[in-house]
Amino acid sequence: MDKMVEIARFQYPMEAQPLMALLKSEGIDCYLRNEYSSQIMAGYVDIGGARIEVLENEAQRALEIMKDGGYEIPDENEEGKEIRAVSGLGNKIPWLKKLPLEKQIIIILGIVAIMLGLLLFASSLFE
Repeated sequence: MDKMVEIARFQYPMEAQPLMALLKSEGIDCYLRNEYSSQIMAGYVDIGGARIEVLENEAQRALEIMKDGGYEIPDENEEGKEIRAVSGLGNKIPWLKKLPLEKQIIIILGIVAIMLGLLLFASSLFE
């Protein structure tokens, strides 16, 4: 069974729609990862944007279609600074680094929210 590989990344899901339509018109099945999480968290946290993924055996053809369509082909090892910063924090916590980036962000935000809640509760005790 082939795995899915990322071929393009956009900040907002709606920016990915023209490329997805182009790929589908050429008979390439594609999937938009992080569609909903990037819409929900767009104003708060950069989770790396919406990612177009295709089957690994169709990736080369999809990249050629992208290039012919005027899209910039991403470098294989290219990763945004923001993504490395968040994943770097997640990699320092052993049980957290096994999870996908989206779950790492949600868990870290949850921990921060709990700590702030405890801080507010503790400060109300001293009034």
